[in-house]
Amino acid sequence: MVSYEQTDSDLPVIGYQDIYLDMKKAKVPVACWFPVLDEKNEKDAIQNTSYSHRISVRKIGSMLAGMNFIPEFVSKDFELKPTTVNGNVVRRNMQSLNGLSGRSVIILAHGFLGSRFDLAHIAEELALDGYVVFSPEFPESLANSYDKMDGLDRSLINDRLLEFITSNMDVQRFGVIGHSLGCGTALNIGDDSWTRICIAGPSVRRDGVKINGNQFAIVSTNDGLVKSLDRVNEMIPREFVRLQENELETATFASKSALIFDRQDGPNHISFLAGNANDCMVDFLSPLLPVAQALQIPVLDFDKYQKSRDSQAVAKIVVPAIRSYLKQYM
Repeated sequence: MVSYEQTDSDLPVIGYQDIYLDMKKAKVPVACWFPVLDEKNEKDAIQNTSYSHRISVRKIGSMLAGMNFIPEFVSKDFELKPTTVNGNVVRRNMQSLNGLSGRSVIILAHGFLGSRFDLAHIAEELALDGYVVFSPEFPESLANSYDKMDGLDRSLINDRLLEFITSNMDVQRFGVIGHSLGCGTALNIGDDSWTRICIAGPSVRRDGVKINGNQFAIVSTNDGLVKSLDRVNEMIPREFVRLQENELETATFASKSALIFDRQDGPNHISFLAGNANDCMVDFLSPLLPVAQALQIPVLDFDKYQKSRDSQAVAKIVVPAIRSYLKQYM
C-alpha cells in the first residue's frame, strides 16, 4: 500500500513510477524518476509518494551461503519515503516520457544483494537536475521480485531496458552509475559516448578492454572490500586525477577523476547507499548478524554500518560531487 503525505508546494516536482520489463518468463521491475513538466498543475494538490521495497531472507541465504531451504515468507515489505529535501516526488504515469525527448538518461546499477532503491537518493537529485533516471532490479537483488533463471542476466535486462527507453524518447546523452558489482555493469554497457560513475568498485574491466570517455571513481579505504591504498591503485587506472574531500568545493573535474576517502572513519561498503534502504536492512536483519558471523558468511560491511549509520553524512559529500561531475560532462 502506498502512503502519502502533504508536502511543500513551493518546491520543484519530479515524477516516479515503477515499470516492468517483459522478459518472457519474468517481469523485471525498474524504478524511474523524471522531471515533471507541468509543475504548476501538480502544485495545486501536491502529494509525496513512497517506494515499495522488499527484503527477502530466502534470497540472502541462497546467494551468500547456498541456503535454499528458507521459506519465502521470511521476508518483509517496507515503504521507503523519498530522501530529497529539495523537491517533491509524486507518482506519475510513464507516458510523461513522450514529452522528455532531448533529455539525458542515467541508468543505475545496484550491487550484489542490492536493490533498485539503493541509489534512490542520487536518482531524486538527478531528476531535479533534469535527468531521466532508470534503476532496474537485477537477478542478484535481495528483493527477490522474480525467480532467478538461466539466461536472465544483467546484460539481457539492460538490453531490454535500452530498447524501452529508445522506443519512448530521443535521448541526448547516456550515463550510468554503478555500486560495487554494479561497477562491472557500468563498464560493460554502452559505448565511449557514455559517462560512467563507479562507486565502491573497480574502474577497470576484468577483460582488460580499455574504457574511453568520461569516468568518475569513488572509493574508500575503510571499505571492507578495498581496505588499502594498494588495492585502490589496482582499482583505479593511473591516468585518473585523484581528488581529496577538501578539494571538492572548488574542483574542476578532469574527464577521468577519482574521489578517494582515505581515513579510518571513511565510508564503508554500504555507506554509499540511500539511508532509508540501509535503515531497513539494519532494522530487519540485525538479529541475524551474529548467526551470519558464526557461520562465517560474508556480511559486506553490514556489521560496520550497523555502528556507523553514516549514509546521510556520506551523501552530503558524494551526491553534490556526482551532480557537479555530470553537469560538467553531460
